[in-house]
Amino acid sequence: MKQANVYHPFLFSTFNHDHSLKLSDLKWKAFESHDFLGDGEDWALLLENMLSEKNPSLLEKLTFGDETLMFSIHSEDKEALHAIADMVFEFYDDDDLLDACIARYAQYEFEPEFISKPS
Repeated sequence: MKQANVYHPFLFSTFNHDHSLKLSDLKWKAFESHDFLGDGEDWALLLENMLSEKNPSLLEKLTFGDETLMFSIHSEDKEALHAIADMVFEFYDDDDLLDACIARYAQYEFEPEFISKPS
């Protein structure tokens, strides 16, 4: 029986305590409609900006790959990668949500809006 990929839409791998997520379907067309290529650098921009607003402490645990034809994230913290996979899963397969995330977070001069959490 095949086990479900809990890191969907990413592929997970590990080597010498370095865990990584790789995204091969970069959703090029969704980014192109916003004048981006949709390469690995654009995904890194989107997620860095999203995390700087929603979870800056998680951002500190990650290293983004520098590939262009794919997107990868590395971390020694497996749970941090699982949190990223969950975050991306929420919008990855929904064209409208993906479009909204690209419009909001794929910006070079991004200004995070910090939302205070209720006490």
